[in-house]
Amino acid sequence: MCDDQQVVRTWMKRGRDALSATGRLGADFGVLAAVLVALALAQVLLGRGSRPSLLLFGLTEAATAFTAAGLLAWAAWRRVPPGWARRSWMLLATACWLWGTGQLVYAAQDVLGLIQDATTWADGPFLGSSVALVASGMSHLWGRARTHLGLGAVLDGLLLGTALLTVVWVGWLGAAVHLSPYPPGDLVLPLTYPLLDLVFVTTTIIQMARLGLTRVGVFCLVAASTLTLADAVYVYGVLAAAGFATGGFSDFAWIAAFGTFAVGARNHPHRPAPPRPPSVGSVGWIVPYLAMGPATVLGAIRVWATNDRFLLVTLLAMGVLVMGRQLLALDDHRRLLITAERQRRQLDLLAHVDPLTGLENRRRFSDRTAEAVQEALRTGDAFVVAFVDLDRFKAVNDTLGHAAGDDLLRGVAARLRACVREDDCAARWGGDEFAVLVTDPDARADAVVQRLSAALEEPFAIEGTVVQAGASIGAVRERPQALAAGRAADEDLVPAVVEALLAAADARMYVVKRAHRGAVALEQ
Repeated sequence: MCDDQQVVRTWMKRGRDALSATGRLGADFGVLAAVLVALALAQVLLGRGSRPSLLLFGLTEAATAFTAAGLLAWAAWRRVPPGWARRSWMLLATACWLWGTGQLVYAAQDVLGLIQDATTWADGPFLGSSVALVASGMSHLWGRARTHLGLGAVLDGLLLGTALLTVVWVGWLGAAVHLSPYPPGDLVLPLTYPLLDLVFVTTTIIQMARLGLTRVGVFCLVAASTLTLADAVYVYGVLAAAGFATGGFSDFAWIAAFGTFAVGARNHPHRPAPPRPPSVGSVGWIVPYLAMGPATVLGAIRVWATNDRFLLVTLLAMGVLVMGRQLLALDDHRRLLITAERQRRQLDLLAHVDPLTGLENRRRFSDRTAEAVQEALRTGDAFVVAFVDLDRFKAVNDTLGHAAGDDLLRGVAARLRACVREDDCAARWGGDEFAVLVTDPDARADAVVQRLSAALEEPFAIEGTVVQAGASIGAVRERPQALAAGRAADEDLVPAVVEALLAAADARMYVVKRAHRGAVALEQ
């Protein structure tokens, strides 16, 4: 009763904790939504583009980024274990802090009307923020999944990243570059931001696709995707002839992105899930192909309409990556087949071979006898089945020990193996009993018995002691067609004949054993 009550209390506590976490998460996103709504109303009242509005947006965005940085650093120090996990969280906090610093610089230039070119003084911190963001994603991916990464994961990441780049290029970047009045050299830095964001998004998706969804991963993916869209729209505005105007989609998306980072830090579990290998039957491999489908369609339509050479390069790159991925999949399939065949042989060996003596076991001997019966029913030939029982095995076990008994069994098995042809079969029937199948139609039972007896007459040297292992051998030579005659038409002949043969040989061996003499074959 006490145990049941403890279980109930545990589940009730987990339920309360889950409700509390859900409520806290909802409250955090509610605060973030309220900030966005209040900012939109303030812009309506102040007027878009006015200095108070520009200052409000700049300070709000910087404050959101600094808040995210502080919460990420606090969570890294208090809730994340030391090592790669804490390092990746601190890098993410650094990325948020650098972005907030850059936003303060940008806001100052924006309010003072000093922004005239595609680049600003704030690009230094912004670029550092993007680099730290990518380093955080790479560090987390490497630390959490390095034992499960290989060439396949690299190709999946490249294919997914190229597909996402194609979509973003078709949606925003391509048109921005085409409309830009700036020289090509001035376009490099603005285009770097969304490209590095895509790297972070790609590493996050690959990690979740291969190792499963986590709360932290979902927050990072949502925030990084929002950040990528914000930077893409920002670049489009900067490079277009009209320029970028503060207060649009990008500004709200930046606040939402860094607010999501902050919410994720506040709701980080106290006991993060340990890294786990990819689950059996995981379909994470399909994620890059799901992204490649729409990317290929959009890219092909744009190439057809505008002859965009960059898109032509990305489409060709996706084709090459798919070919490489398929070749790797074929090689993995080949290796899998080789491994499966090796394991099948090992299982077949375990199922059909006696582990102590290396002879075929009872089951395999019965199968071989059934095959011989089936062939003899067709041809009318006869064959010999013999049973061998060691007479002094128990005495060897009792006087010299079980290890010596095992050595004796192995010695007997080696001699029996040497007495039969490759097409015949020598098997360990069980304990100190052995069975021999001779499929030569001209072989006689007495000749088989004499050959086996002669092989076992020589003494065995067991642990420095000479052992004379006597054996009782019973053998029968039968024509399966004769045994099958007179049986019912609906009876399965092969098992019935096999059972009759084995029973006859076994009975003959016990007749010999009860007579306390060597081997005798009465059936010819």
